[in-house]
Amino acid sequence: FWRAPTDNDRGNSLPARSAQWKIASLYLTHKDPATQAVRQPVIEILPDQVRITYDYLLPTQPAASCLLTYTVLPDGRIRTRLDYNPVPELGDMPEFGVMFQLDAAFDHLTWYGLGPDETYADRNHGARLGIYESSVQDNLAGYLKPQECGNKSGVRWATVVNAAGRGLRFSGDQINVSALPHTPHELEQARHAYELPPVHNTVVRIAQQQLGIAGDDSWGARTHDEYRLDVSRPLSFEFEFCGI
Repeated sequence: FWRAPTDNDRGNSLPARSAQWKIASLYLTHKDPATQAVRQPVIEILPDQVRITYDYLLPTQPAASCLLTYTVLPDGRIRTRLDYNPVPELGDMPEFGVMFQLDAAFDHLTWYGLGPDETYADRNHGARLGIYESSVQDNLAGYLKPQECGNKSGVRWATVVNAAGRGLRFSGDQINVSALPHTPHELEQARHAYELPPVHNTVVRIAQQQLGIAGDDSWGARTHDEYRLDVSRPLSFEFEFCGI
């Protein structure tokens, strides 16, 4: 639910306005913190698939929840669905998607979508649809202060692989894909690039939508309404991934 704030985000106080979503991303849990009751996953074994649904509690104020469902298909594909019911008091959601952490050896990204540079909902008119590739490290923009960067929008499929060509393939209906050497929280904590921690992982984020990065100015202008996530209604997001 969170992305590293951009200079524009900080200028319009998004980190303060949407801080509950950072809490949701860091501390979602299967265990009710008040009763310690564990929300057990629901497992459905069907003739041609197995479906596992996790019920996550988001320790926000007020509390929220989401469902994450994995449907394992006979050919090895895993259909993934994220569902969220609205809690109006929580404000703007920076991102709606699922984050994966792979070993840093999986350092090569190829995608069929908008490119070749980073794209966002309100920053994609200069991009072209095509097949592009880059290293994960090259997706980390050299801003003076580390921040959100490297997103790919309008993606039909993407692969993240190691030197042997093994890894994961993701696919969906014009999804957002990000592959960086750091989590959003690591990027946010660093004031300069040299303060980023050693690279141990490739962090892949597959999202239905990410809040536009605004940019009318960096001292108060908010993202235009048409590039915000509509959290007044239930959100559902589906994509697939498989090993290659």
